[in-house]
Amino acid sequence: MIGQVDELFTNGKFENGVTEPLPLASNALPTMPIVGKTAELTQREILNCILGTEKKIIGVHDVNKLQRKIAKELKIDMEEDDDENDRAIKIFNALKRRKKFLLILDDMWKQFDLVEVGIPIPCEENGCKVVLTTRDKGICGRMQAHAIEVRVLSEEESWEFFKEIVGSVILSKDIESLARDVAKECCNLPLAIKTVGGSMCGVDNARVWKCALKNLKEANGKFEGIDKVFVPLKFSYTRLGDTLLQYCFLFCSLYPEDHKISANELINNWICEGLIDKRGTREDNINEGHTLLDQLVKVSMLERCDNREDAMFVKMHDLIRDMAIIITRTEKPRSEIYAGQQLKDLSTEFPEDAERISLMDNDIEELSGEPNCQHLLTLFLQKNPLQKISTDSYFNHMCSLRVLNLSFTKINSLPNSVSNLKNLRALHLDNTWELRVFPAGIIPRLSHLEVLTMRGSRWKWSSKTGEGAGIEEIMNSTRLAILDIHFQELSDFLQHAKSNKWQTMKRFCLAVGRYVSRMAECSCVEIGGCDLIGEENQLLLPDTTQRLIIRRCQISSLWHFTRLLHKSELYCCKIDRCKNMEYLMVEEEPLLAEIKELEISDIPELLVLCKGIPSPDALKSLESLIVFRCNKLKYLLPARLLQQLRCLKSISVSSCKQMKEIVGEEEEMGITREDDNNAMLILSQLQSLVIRNLQQLKGICSGVLICNALETIDIKFCPELKKLPFSVDNLPCALKEIGGEKGWWDDLKWDHPQIKAHFDYRAKLWNEEFPDFRILIRRLKNSEFLDDSDPD
Repeated sequence: MIGQVDELFTNGKFENGVTEPLPLASNALPTMPIVGKTAELTQREILNCILGTEKKIIGVHDVNKLQRKIAKELKIDMEEDDDENDRAIKIFNALKRRKKFLLILDDMWKQFDLVEVGIPIPCEENGCKVVLTTRDKGICGRMQAHAIEVRVLSEEESWEFFKEIVGSVILSKDIESLARDVAKECCNLPLAIKTVGGSMCGVDNARVWKCALKNLKEANGKFEGIDKVFVPLKFSYTRLGDTLLQYCFLFCSLYPEDHKISANELINNWICEGLIDKRGTREDNINEGHTLLDQLVKVSMLERCDNREDAMFVKMHDLIRDMAIIITRTEKPRSEIYAGQQLKDLSTEFPEDAERISLMDNDIEELSGEPNCQHLLTLFLQKNPLQKISTDSYFNHMCSLRVLNLSFTKINSLPNSVSNLKNLRALHLDNTWELRVFPAGIIPRLSHLEVLTMRGSRWKWSSKTGEGAGIEEIMNSTRLAILDIHFQELSDFLQHAKSNKWQTMKRFCLAVGRYVSRMAECSCVEIGGCDLIGEENQLLLPDTTQRLIIRRCQISSLWHFTRLLHKSELYCCKIDRCKNMEYLMVEEEPLLAEIKELEISDIPELLVLCKGIPSPDALKSLESLIVFRCNKLKYLLPARLLQQLRCLKSISVSSCKQMKEIVGEEEEMGITREDDNNAMLILSQLQSLVIRNLQQLKGICSGVLICNALETIDIKFCPELKKLPFSVDNLPCALKEIGGEKGWWDDLKWDHPQIKAHFDYRAKLWNEEFPDFRILIRRLKNSEFLDDSDPD
């Protein structure tokens, strides 16, 4: 199918290209690959409509919400005071500039006027298409869209999919017939098959299968139509068995539909609400949280949607979330969930027995009154333009509250009534840009507070007396385990940097000065816009600091302020946009012997990483080195220093305008050579080498590079690099892939045909001009219309 699209585009369907391409999807979510004739027929019908000229709107929400989502995808800047018409004009102009576009709108529940949103009317002249998916076929009619029914699986396809989920246990004779009947009760719906199959995975007792079949049949007999889909989902929920696991699952429904939930945030909320309360350490509770989360993912009640190196995210399928919300209306823990509904005011009163309330991601500007919620444990108010909360009364009758989230609101003062929340364990105030007052005396009264996060808040902590709380209230709080705050001045931070307080915390993120970035998932110190030259500004860090970020500071060398860090747990250091630094270290300085990750970017005056002969211990534990846009740097490292980095696994160098060679000749770098070992450079642990946009690069090293663990090489935009430093006797035997432009590859010179053959077999080459149809294919894949197994 992809090949057909390729041919059509090549033959000129988009002959003029796209003058302003749609941004590539950067937030793709995992999809459930469904194979078989049924899925293939549906995909083919949709694709034919997209590529044809007859159907302009194909149908497979509040206008404001829809406009904001489209604007976000197209990277359109919306002003805060833009009204509906202003937004529509901006969207219309942005789409019109793109000549032809395919707009996919998922999960539509209401009809809407394309013009009102700002979407040009699709017609044969403009070649534009709009695809919308909905569970209500009537929406297609009212939108005058050509309706394509997404068919359920055939009975045989359902059985094959069910077997794949459940595993080999159903091959036994006494279970197979029962399993087939259970699969039939899933109504041939992929999501139902996946969740029920996940809940029965590994069950080898025929009596359990009989019980499951009986429960599903009885439940299915009570429902008709679309409600029947909830039966197998509720069955999977019941099969969780453990009340704790069920409560943790239901907690996820507090977040809006399709929301990516941070695993760390979720687990900390579980802990603070009291769901996980082992008598061991907080680390034990976090491990228990990951165990529970893993169980929910394994039985398909949650999906992994992102798993970056330092963070994991999960999400709920919208149907599973709908089922969870139905459960919380009648069963414990009772929840009131209005997340993501664009509420402008709160006209309803909360029930007194509510244990969880979510108002996150709405348009609420004011909260007044004194809600009587004596049993309330969690209150989500984040992502509202909330400016005013009844200062002295709103939280008076929430004595059980444990988790309060006011992040991304516009409050200018923390309400005094927060001090009445004697059982509060987590207070989130991230990105409260208008918060000017944090009243004194609140922190001491929150004697159970374990989590305080204020990343991006206007309120800065200081030792100076004045209006509001001082940093001493934080330092005297006895139970804080997670802290994310911003210090007013470098001196305020240095005064408390060596306090024993930090050693009692699970994680802290301490920002100082300006230009701070996002929250890290480890104990981090970030210094921005400070003068770090001079003895009075000698940098001190808490001993348990794991990551150090220095941004736009005045510094002379890294050694100047890290020589006192020998007792630190520091494993990562990032230096960004520091203008005065000419070198990282001077000869014989044992710089950061335990550090594992070093990232250097935008250092315009950096001449060398090491001035003179390096110490034998310098960077000896380093595993990852990233250098970006250091335009005076001609060589990355001298051979002597690189040779002693025995743990180095990854090197990435990019956009350094004057770089001539990765491994410099020591004479040219002002170092007297004592031997001739430079002819052969051994990097036994190196797994990844990335070299990009080094326009002056002549070579990687003058000798032979021996990297037996090297798996990937990525070289792009290095036109002067004509040879790779490998010999026929020492080819990288573990190499899986080498990437680069085809034109560059064709111009490479090889010392031996065997070397070329070794790399040719693993080459992944690309042309600089990508055909526009790839954008379409990616968007179709991300919308579940195409199976990822199709070739590009």
